[in-house]
Amino acid sequence: MNINITEKAKQELINIQVGGEKFLRIEVVSGGCSGLTYGAGLDTEVHKDDVVLYQENDFRVVADMRSALYLDGLHIDYSDDLIRSGFRFSNPKAKKSCGCGSSFSA
Repeated sequence: MNINITEKAKQELINIQVGGEKFLRIEVVSGGCSGLTYGAGLDTEVHKDDVVLYQENDFRVVADMRSALYLDGLHIDYSDDLIRSGFRFSNPKAKKSCGCGSSFSA
């Protein structure tokens, strides 16, 4: 599995204390108008079916095996613009996404 995280996104994740025992967990769940949506949050517990998608020193991004199938090639960026600030996921496996960009189909 291979994902890319920009330096800006990585710095924002470090600012919310990703590192050490805390890592970013990304999941793909059913939902949204295109069928699939992302979930993300901090976690400290690695499960037996988890895959490390990205690791640099003690900075990690983890997903369960089912979600990881949709995440290979994922690009994570962070935008601090006034209109739509936050993390942005760009997924080459997404065949279609909804108008607001919060869900996708593969």
